[in-house]
Amino acid sequence: MTAYTLLWFDVEDYVEPQSDDALKGLIEAFEANGVQGTWKLVGEKARVLEQRERTDVVRLLQRQDIGYHTDFHSRHPVLAEYLDQMGWEDGIRELVRREAPGYADLVRICGPASTFGQAGGSWAPQIGPLMRELGIPLFMDEASHLGLDGGPFWYCGVLHVNRLGEFCTRMHFTRGEEGLEEGNRAFDTIRERLDPASGLISIYYHPCEFSTQGFWDGANFARGANPPRTEWKSPPLRTQTDMRNCLDLFSRYLTHIVSQPNVEVITGRQLLNLLPDRAQGRSFAPAEIARLADFQDGQITFKQLEDAVLAPSELFALVVEALASVTYRNHLPETLTVSTPMGPTRRKSSTIEPGSAIPIGPFLETCADVADFLGVHGRLPDNAWVGVERLSPADFFLTAISLLQQFV
Repeated sequence: MTAYTLLWFDVEDYVEPQSDDALKGLIEAFEANGVQGTWKLVGEKARVLEQRERTDVVRLLQRQDIGYHTDFHSRHPVLAEYLDQMGWEDGIRELVRREAPGYADLVRICGPASTFGQAGGSWAPQIGPLMRELGIPLFMDEASHLGLDGGPFWYCGVLHVNRLGEFCTRMHFTRGEEGLEEGNRAFDTIRERLDPASGLISIYYHPCEFSTQGFWDGANFARGANPPRTEWKSPPLRTQTDMRNCLDLFSRYLTHIVSQPNVEVITGRQLLNLLPDRAQGRSFAPAEIARLADFQDGQITFKQLEDAVLAPSELFALVVEALASVTYRNHLPETLTVSTPMGPTRRKSSTIEPGSAIPIGPFLETCADVADFLGVHGRLPDNAWVGVERLSPADFFLTAISLLQQFV
């Protein structure tokens, strides 16, 4: 099988000009090897390249695959800080307010992004809707959250490459020739035992690693520090000779990867073509939905088809739409098309005792109300109201499935 290999870079140091030269050297290594990488730029970094008149670097970037890495990365308040006390919908609006201008600058300077990556450990669930708002279809990172069996997966309508674990590797260029040999062996080992289910290897760096001996944000914004721009400082620089040696080691590492059999270096944008969300736009008859949404053990989870996966929220929306049709038109529709709403924002319990009988008429009215809520808010409600009583989303869903199974 083909070992599809992603090489991606968090391009974020907008403090130290020498990092621009490291970025240029890395892109030139890709061009020399006839492949492309994915370069996730901070908005301020793109603006700084423009202000420094580094048109040489910008032109190189324009020939590569571009990603977005937030507007200011580690400058406070970071994404997780300003969203900490906000709810779902107001948080989405605030995230768009703060991040859309930076993305607009990135598009203007370098081009549209295929990919988004969080800044450091700063993540929030509203990132999914932000990406959909900006039209960025892929989340690519290597963090401790949001993983699924060490492979890529669709979540919130966005393809995720995150927490690949043993299928994520890198060459430690600071170890010189020994590091290169170790990196080559590590890549070859992963390639030979690659998971057939994903077929994906992830490799990431920061260009500033090649130019400085510490991270730019650690030197300025660590532990809540937020100095004014006039007081920003760079970490210790690598000498020009050291930087060239580090870049040479990376170039040789990339050459080794490209030369291996059954290896294809791809970008984030190309990955989207390899792993489309095959559930989107797919239609199902009500009887198929009733069969797929059969959670006899009460454990609500995703459903695997031969060529697609349906998330619980997608099944929820299909079941609700089917029953809402009974309310409005007195019959089930012939087919229903998959949509991807978000989940609820709060955990609410039911006030109706388990096993209590709920009259079909009032429950169908509840289904119509929930369908309207999905259309307006794009997410599951925190609870479904049956008169003055409420059902948790899970209890409502299981009850709705049972009713749909009676109708088909």
